[in-house]
Amino acid sequence: MREAMFPYSLNSLIVFSEVVRTGSFSKAADVLVMTQPGISYHFAQLEAQVGYRLLNREEGYFSLTKEGKIVSRYAEKILVLAKELDDHIGAIKKDGEPLLKIGTTPVYSRVMMPAMLGSFQKANPNIRIKLDTGSSGDMASSVVAMENDVVVVGNQKVSKKILALPLLKEDLVLITCNNHPLSKRESVSLKEIEGCPLVIREKGSSTRKIVLSALESMRVKPSHLIHMRSTEFIKQWVSQGKGVSILIRRAVMEDERKYLKVIPLKEKLSLDVSVLFLKSKRSDTSIQKLLHHIEDLKAKSVLQ
Repeated sequence: MREAMFPYSLNSLIVFSEVVRTGSFSKAADVLVMTQPGISYHFAQLEAQVGYRLLNREEGYFSLTKEGKIVSRYAEKILVLAKELDDHIGAIKKDGEPLLKIGTTPVYSRVMMPAMLGSFQKANPNIRIKLDTGSSGDMASSVVAMENDVVVVGNQKVSKKILALPLLKEDLVLITCNNHPLSKRESVSLKEIEGCPLVIREKGSSTRKIVLSALESMRVKPSHLIHMRSTEFIKQWVSQGKGVSILIRRAVMEDERKYLKVIPLKEKLSLDVSVLFLKSKRSDTSIQKLLHHIEDLKAKSVLQ
């Protein structure tokens, strides 16, 4: 018949194993952050529970008795299992914490999310965050597919299942290299880029839609229209004098303005940025906390 209670103290087994490992009561006390009398107490308790002496004590050193060797061998196995149990319980607790899946564009993951999510996590340490990136179109679709809970993107035609909350308005600007003929201008009209190679974002980008619509309405035809997925690659391409681009102003960081020129457009093109999430999740506690946090940041102009 199984014993109702385990007859040996786990803490005493930990103390015993550390004494054996270090070869010293005082060293074991240092490792376990205990007093030496505390170590001696647990050791004596284990010997009393076992019913045998576990150490042969000689002046300056000790050795394990036959019984001590047996206890030491099993103590190691017990402590390994105890550690596995502790790790497993910790993982269960972590899995029980809320996970908020957030999506955005590569540019916003670099220039907006650190400020937004850093302060959010500080205020809500129990909420885990997973950040996903992609085009505005892909991110909007990911909400419907329930791959992300909340996304921050340029305005998209979205499903009726989605709520779109206005976040901010971004100015679109012309980007050129330092020695481009238009680089010295205070402002530029779209008509003036006719005949220039123009590089724009790939399909699914909100910026791309605005730029193409404006070019079509003004009947402006660049000499070449180049499509690229990466904003970072676009900036490298432009900096090498291979063409110009139209991006949101904040896509060009301060340190990049050493080799890129940012020129306002006379047509005042702008991109509306929104926070998207499913209507069915509007009462989700984690989402509500994030939305309140975003409103606080907007009020403080942190996201501008």
